[in-house]
Amino acid sequence: MSMEEESRVEVVVTTDTSGAPHKAGERKLYVMFDAAKPDAGKLYFTEAEWDAFVLGVKDGEFDLDEDGNLPPLPEQQGQPQT
Repeated sequence: MSMEEESRVEVVVTTDTSGAPHKAGERKLYVMFDAAKPDAGKLYFTEAEWDAFVLGVKDGEFDLDEDGNLPPLPEQQGQPQT
């Protein structure tokens, strides 16, 4: 991977909700972005959304298997893969 292709995920906490007007009523937002490509877009999370995301990470919800695939959703477990 060349330097131009590298990513560096950063998260900042802000009280400025102007970047996410649909979440204007929130006290603070967690903003995730690629610091190597700051113009590529940002993801805005409320405190509750961020807490749920962090719990999912800790629980392995986003871990990839040895083939690089996400695990099946709970309703898909036990069903044959198509």
